[in-house]
Amino acid sequence: MRANQFAHSILTTIRILLLTTCLLAIASLYPGVRPARAQVAVGTSAGGFLGFEVGASSAGLAGANTSVASGTTSQFWNPSLLAFMTKPQASMMHATWLENLQYEWIGYARPLGPRKGVASLSVAYFHMPSISGTDEFDNPTGEFRVYDMAVTMGYARPLVKGITLGANGKLIRERLATVTGTGAAVDLGASATVAGATLGATVQNLGPELSLGGGVYPLPQLTRFGLSRPFLSNRLLLAVDYTFPKTYFNDVRFGAEVRPNAFLALRAGYRRVGGTKDDPSTGLSFGLGAHYGPVNLDYAMTPDNGFADVHRLSFGYTFGGGEEKPDMKKPEPRNEPVRPPTPKTPPVIASVQAPRKAPAEPKAPPEPKAPAPVAAPASPKPSAPDQYEVVLGSYQTETSAQSELKALRILGFTLKDATVFYVPGTGYRLSLVRFNSRKSANDLAASLVALSFTPKVELAHR
Repeated sequence: MRANQFAHSILTTIRILLLTTCLLAIASLYPGVRPARAQVAVGTSAGGFLGFEVGASSAGLAGANTSVASGTTSQFWNPSLLAFMTKPQASMMHATWLENLQYEWIGYARPLGPRKGVASLSVAYFHMPSISGTDEFDNPTGEFRVYDMAVTMGYARPLVKGITLGANGKLIRERLATVTGTGAAVDLGASATVAGATLGATVQNLGPELSLGGGVYPLPQLTRFGLSRPFLSNRLLLAVDYTFPKTYFNDVRFGAEVRPNAFLALRAGYRRVGGTKDDPSTGLSFGLGAHYGPVNLDYAMTPDNGFADVHRLSFGYTFGGGEEKPDMKKPEPRNEPVRPPTPKTPPVIASVQAPRKAPAEPKAPPEPKAPAPVAAPASPKPSAPDQYEVVLGSYQTETSAQSELKALRILGFTLKDATVFYVPGTGYRLSLVRFNSRKSANDLAASLVALSFTPKVELAHR
């Protein structure tokens, strides 16, 4: 019965994906979407760098990422997807285009606690080398800088079961030599999980016009819709997106990710821009990802027909993510009280309790027999009070454990007595501190749990 229900769920999802794909493909090819190139306000907006797509894993899927949770980089694609995060994560991306154009992005997202949502912060910086200026007589006037920058703050949280909402606020700065412009924008996103598939929608760069060089220009607003679904126990992911830019042609995107094992991800995608046949961004994209402990490393190459290929390299570190995933069949108990071992004492030779026999006379019970004389045992030395230690683990390498310790110190924990030790068959473990009071150990463990770590309180071994 369960097998039939599972097969029916897969067939239903495949039908949804196929139907959505067909509709999006027809919409992208239908000439009525954009009647003519002349009617599209191409190049009339400011802040074009805001459309530079973030994340090498996302680029490997050709940007079909509106419904795919991808850690901290989800802030760019759909801020509501951040609500799926359970541990803090920091990410960075570097991209090159046309040799001298550079794009840098760094972001951090952190769960605030159970049912409190996830907060995020990122900085995007698009720049090129300094340019030597000249006047009308070709006399040098010095070098000037060209760059664009945006600082984004976001928040996401579940609304009800299966539905999440998110929003971003942006501060934008552009500079071209002596010409500068400053502005602000907002992103809104939502996602829903239905029958194992995830639906996503987002509106980006909502805000007032940006003043630049005496002119006023609108921001590059756009709307995205996406659908994705995992298959084969999360080893295969299929995704499709449709994008409605306000100042350019609509496009449809298809992406697929294959995970042959827990450490490797292979990605491929295709983007089709409607309304034009020679758009350089139409084409295939390819990507590769590696996951080891708390570290994620991704690379993507997006062919830019007629121009230069865009190469993206991104790095992610998940705090508290170095542990192996627990076996679902044998879950480990959380915060279970640990019973101390029975102290070693001299064996009891004679019992002082009378044998339980019915007395001959109920009113006059027999006197208990005196215990046999025994030699007085030597008085045991007073034992030291029990100590409790807070432990994190297990880690595959000692380097991973040391990296976790550095992350905790960056977060403000004073752990001068922390040690890393190896347990055969388990891996490396991180002992943070020892307390004489179990309550103190539990309080520290609770602080770590609030930061999405998974500590354990154990009786310290002497």
